[in-house]
Order: sequence, then structure tokens, then C-alpha cells
Amino acid sequence: MKSIKRASSHEIIVDEVKKYIKINKIKKGDRLPSVAEFTDIFQVSKSTVREGLRFLEGLNIVEVINGKGVFVKDGDVLRIEAKIEVENEKKFLLHTSELRRALEGKAVELAVFRADEEDIKELEIHLNEQIRLKKLGEDSSKVDLAFHRAIYKASKNPVLESVVESVHDTFNKFWNQPFGIDDIFDDSIPFHQTLLEAIKERNQEQALAEFNKIIDSVEENIRKVVLIERSE
Repeated sequence: MKSIKRASSHEIIVDEVKKYIKINKIKKGDRLPSVAEFTDIFQVSKSTVREGLRFLEGLNIVEVINGKGVFVKDGDVLRIEAKIEVENEKKFLLHTSELRRALEGKAVELAVFRADEEDIKELEIHLNEQIRLKKLGEDSSKVDLAFHRAIYKASKNPVLESVVESVHDTFNKFWNQPFGIDDIFDDSIPFHQTLLEAIKERNQEQALAEFNKIIDSVEENIRKVVLIERSE
């Protein structure tokens, strides 16, 4: 087994354990090397190994039994890869959501007082189209993105808009069918409606509260995503 150089995160251990399971054709219920043995195999610290194993245990891939050892709960490498991919996507989306809460929250605050009739009309067009697509059972993610970009535009802050454009690819990935699910964010549509009403009423406190409800709903749905595993 190839040694790991300057390992600094559990992701490296996760990848190496996955490879170890595949190379050694380890099956469900089989015992894996101990923490001390993995430390020697991978040439990393025990704490790094433990961190990686905790991550794998959280995904129900391994089970660490005190006094007995580390056992495989799922030896299907393809399924392991899928679980890790989903978990990594969750992290990415939640981190992006935190960024949105900061940037777009400020845009909402500014848009309440700076949005003109044209901005309001644009927001209404995007929201109505989003509702229409939802009723038809069609993907509304692009329209949802357009709605939120219109909020940045309505903030009338070119610097803020410039910052958002600089992370456009990141935000676009956020809206582009995360986990391959078209309607993952549909639960937040009612809050889009109340957000728009608050902007129309020039109620900054209410607008920010409704915007945070959107982010809360989005984050909750991201966390609830369950990987549909392949049958044995």
C-alpha cells in the first residue's frame, strides 16, 4: 500500500480506506486493520486515521467497536463512492448557502429601499414563471436563479453585483439540479412570495426574515437528502 505524504485531512484517509477495501476485496462484516495498523500502512497520525474512520462511520460504511476493532458495514465500493460524493456535495451546497445568506441578505436589505417599479416587475415575472413551472412539474431552477439575481440587481450596488458575478459558477452549480433532483428547493417558493410582498411594502425587517426562511428551507432540504442505494 502506497504511503500518504503530508496527509492533513480525513478526506485522504477516506479515499485510502476505500481503495483498501477495493484492492483487498473486503466484504460486509469483515474486519479492517486497527487504527494503529492503518497508521503504519498510510504513514499518518492516529488522530488523522480516527477522523477518517469517524467520517466513514457516519456514512455507515464502517463500524468501530471498542475493544474489538474496525468492521466493514458496506463493502460495495460503488455505493461507498456514491455516499461520499453525496456527502461532499452536501458540504459544498451548505457552504454556498452560508455565502448566499451573507451576500444576498445584504442585497435584500438594500433592495427594500432601492428597488424601482422595473425591478419589482422583473421579480414578479420570475416568481410567476417559477410557480407556473412547479404546477406543471417542470424544472424551475433556472427561473429561481433569475429571481435571486434580480434581487442583487435591485440592490443598486454595483460592487455587490460584481462580487456575485465573480462567484457566478459556484452559485450556478448550487441551482443546477443538486443531487440530480429538480424540485429540491420548491418548498421555499411560498417564502419567495412573502419576500416579494415585503420588498413591495418597503418592510426591511420582514423582507430579511422571509429571505432567511428561504435559506433555512433550502438548508433543511439539503440535509434531508437521502442516498437511494443500489440493491444488493
